[in-house]
Amino acid sequence: MKKLLNLAAAFLLTLVGQQSASAALPPFDQVSQGYKPVVVSGQSNPRGLFNLWSRATDSQLLGELPKTFAGKRFFIALTVSSGDKYAGLQSGDWVVEWRRYDDRLALVAPNLDIRATGDAESRASVKRLFTDQVLLDVPIVAMGPTGGPVIDLDSLLVGNATRFFGSSVRVTNSRISKLVSAKVFPENVEVAFEIVGSSGRFQTIHYSFSEVPSTASGFKPRLADERVGYFTTAFSDLSKYTDDATRVRFINRWQLEKRDPALKKSPPKEPIRFYVEHTAPVRYRRWIKAGVDYWNKAFERVGLVDAIVIEYQDAVSKAHMEKDPEDVRYNFIRWLNNDIGTAIGPSRVHPMTGQILDADIILTDGWIRHFNFNYEDLMPKLAMEGVSAETLGWLGRHPTWDPRVRLAPPEQAN
Repeated sequence: MKKLLNLAAAFLLTLVGQQSASAALPPFDQVSQGYKPVVVSGQSNPRGLFNLWSRATDSQLLGELPKTFAGKRFFIALTVSSGDKYAGLQSGDWVVEWRRYDDRLALVAPNLDIRATGDAESRASVKRLFTDQVLLDVPIVAMGPTGGPVIDLDSLLVGNATRFFGSSVRVTNSRISKLVSAKVFPENVEVAFEIVGSSGRFQTIHYSFSEVPSTASGFKPRLADERVGYFTTAFSDLSKYTDDATRVRFINRWQLEKRDPALKKSPPKEPIRFYVEHTAPVRYRRWIKAGVDYWNKAFERVGLVDAIVIEYQDAVSKAHMEKDPEDVRYNFIRWLNNDIGTAIGPSRVHPMTGQILDADIILTDGWIRHFNFNYEDLMPKLAMEGVSAETLGWLGRHPTWDPRVRLAPPEQAN
């Protein structure tokens, strides 16, 4: 009985401490003067993941965390949207928790690299030895209308841009910044700021907030085989006592399930849906789709038909133009005119299972110039190496067989 009374007293003291800290904060109506709420548009559910209020005159942004934020994990997905040769490429993500300390909130990165999945004793030891990391802390400016703590989001996201993005983003003029967009949805919040970055160039940095999904979706992690190349989600399991068992590697993969398991070949319950960004040149879009469709042949071998679906975003018809490529709900194939020949497809995965949640593929224009050089310039020269005078004479009489003619672009073939 005495123990229960002590626990009750401790709980009451904690509650009183929180209430007194909240009472010391200014009222929300005072803090939010001049701000307008960012509404959840086009949604049947009017409540967003966070509540946002913006002030257009000076690009200020307030955000109210959910009242039930404690103990929840969130993604902060990052993209440099403009002002970089690789703008549009996913810049990584953070898995974070918010923890309240009196009138401040700590942004904490939980320890995911070292775990214990076995006995309770191992779990307790690992939890004590390998603790979480505090990334930064921010003041609570007020308590919001729904009971959650309100923070200064523009100060957090612009003032700590380098902390989030690393060396690729460095704010060089803190006096000049602009709120480009702020969108609230039931499952995510999308915020973008224009800043002055390295060398005084403007950059747009995009943050996507979403809750880390539950692991109760039916997705089963699959162990990676070292003989096959996969992107993986890895951690050390210190409840195992052999070297081979401590390093656990899960394959990063999509959750694809047959709609009708009884069929030998069935469409999936939910396909992998990619949108080709409107910046992709029209003349190449069908070839992008044709390239992606080759992957469907591989999925058919395991019984899935039309596992990947391609749709075009188009500025003329306005098709899918309401979708932001940086929005974590959508997978995009993005085109960059940066005079570099590369292709890369980073993805965001569940930190506990390796389930791919979204991906963005980057294609660049440099490949086109590379292919043109190889086909039109290099191959004709290679084909003509060692050609005898007799062959040259024959090609002069039969020019349609000349590699220099056959491989030339149409405008130069005559």
